[in-house]
Amino acid sequence: MKFAGLSALTIALCSLMPFLSHAAAAAHRPVILESTPPNILIILTDDQGLSDLGFYGNPSLETPHLDALAHESVRLEDFLASPTCSPTRAALMSGQHEFKVGITHTISGRSLLKPGVRTLPAHFKSAGYRTAIFGKWHLGDTYPSRPQDVGFDEIFIHQGGGIGQTPDYWGNTYFDPHIFHNGTWVPTQGYCTNVFSQTAWSWIDNGGAKPWLAYLSLNTPHTPLQIDDKLAQKYLDKGLPESQARFYAMIDDLDREVGELLEKLDTKDLTDNTIVLFMGDNGSAKGGKPDELEYNAGLRGTKASPYQGGVRVPCFIRWPAGNIQGGRSVNELASITDIFPTLADLADISLTSTTPTDGRSLVPLLDDRMDAQWSDRTVVTHVGRWPNGAGAAHKHNGSAIRNERFSLVDGSKLYDLRNDRSEQVDVSKQYPEAFQTLSQQYNHWWSAVLPLAEDVPPITVGHPAEPISHLNCMDWSASSIEDQGSKYPPWHQGYVRTLAGGKALESIARFGAWKLQFERSGTYRITLSTLPEEAPLADAQLSAGSAELIINGQPHSQSIKAGDRDIQFILYVERGVTQLETLIEANDHSVPAHGAFYVRIKYLDTH
Repeated sequence: MKFAGLSALTIALCSLMPFLSHAAAAAHRPVILESTPPNILIILTDDQGLSDLGFYGNPSLETPHLDALAHESVRLEDFLASPTCSPTRAALMSGQHEFKVGITHTISGRSLLKPGVRTLPAHFKSAGYRTAIFGKWHLGDTYPSRPQDVGFDEIFIHQGGGIGQTPDYWGNTYFDPHIFHNGTWVPTQGYCTNVFSQTAWSWIDNGGAKPWLAYLSLNTPHTPLQIDDKLAQKYLDKGLPESQARFYAMIDDLDREVGELLEKLDTKDLTDNTIVLFMGDNGSAKGGKPDELEYNAGLRGTKASPYQGGVRVPCFIRWPAGNIQGGRSVNELASITDIFPTLADLADISLTSTTPTDGRSLVPLLDDRMDAQWSDRTVVTHVGRWPNGAGAAHKHNGSAIRNERFSLVDGSKLYDLRNDRSEQVDVSKQYPEAFQTLSQQYNHWWSAVLPLAEDVPPITVGHPAEPISHLNCMDWSASSIEDQGSKYPPWHQGYVRTLAGGKALESIARFGAWKLQFERSGTYRITLSTLPEEAPLADAQLSAGSAELIINGQPHSQSIKAGDRDIQFILYVERGVTQLETLIEANDHSVPAHGAFYVRIKYLDTH
């Protein structure tokens, strides 16, 4: 292998640069391609960790179809994702550590994929594949970070990080949701998992002879725990707390949907030449209540934790016609950044210098006929989520750097995973050399990555590809109107509804700013509102008062008449980066003032 004979420190330094080429990987793999390029089906679930499968010993959860897939697949038993949603998706789509491509959070403008990043769908599309996404994107809802901007032909998604979050269709639930289909909101019927999986199958089945890449990114079992009560009762009857019962019921439901989708591949003779990749996006969320944890596969920590329970996830790869012998476990350390180069390698699509990745092709491990020389490596995970601009102070907080045996957590605690799977005993004093080596590797990695992580891209407005830019408060950064400390922006519609109704929330900000890149100089219509356009008028009406728009440091004011739905400003704005902030204040000063939770920006002309 390419890494044989390198020291651990050299490997870490190499990981800072694009290092995987198709030519290098091809020298190590046999010819396993059929004459027809393989189809690719990526199934990614939301908040389902290693412990959330019957296959891995969960005593209560029933997942017969996923268990069967595990038996038919090569199982990556030491596979690391990122600790939370957007970061894993960024690493999957780019093959790079998420911090390098702008993703250090799930909110506050830090879940927008940086412009110009070469993505997995774009790479396959350029090789003649049809590409589609169904479900959760969570890497930006504005140009140029939208799915259609980075290589997907077909887009069928909710917006934001989940159904019912602030950017999503107003009032959406998991039942009969409105879904954003190729730029238009469309009503659907059924439970969200079924809606996404059935639509994915329809696209697959009606696409003709071209090879395809389908990304089925399910939003379940992420909260809110909306699921059929009858299915939840199945797990309540097992004596589980309600949050755990509903969480398991959502996994039970997605297990059935995955089973039906795989059966449809069988009926259309697509199974043999379809690479199926199934994985979770981070450690288990346990229904939002990790204190009620029933089973965690012997791991410490859950979602948003630097420990193995926060980043170890199931990962199964099945391809019958590709000579990938299923029913096997691979125990070598693998990472979410490996998926891009692995799929490209399997499909015989060369990676070039314009498509850098931090991962390795896993092909030498997937083919049991090969004597894989898989040298030790290091993988860094970091929870991120620091306040905007405060990364330097969070170098170690939420971090972990791993090799095949040891994990260094938070820069201070070393665990011997070979003998202590649950990370209970700090062995830094027993293994000072391992502690020192991993510390040095992490320091080199951090020095290189921090400037990229802190380079938060502005939101682009005024580009011809997006005639109207829709901003929402989920992407707020710190306010200049009011210092609200470490409060979160209103990332869920429930918070927006409460604040718009005149009540304050202890942990949720009422004000915030957007960092914007105006793509063209000219006149813009900037429309402020508390609720989006599709919200009922009765809910969206404003009280009499005043509105202020602050842009380029200059305030602009207008009065609000009782019953107005929104407030419009017509302004000339120069091309470039600026900050936009808003203030909506009722004449009744007993009602707390707040910013506009939704803003629409339309370029009008150059005069």
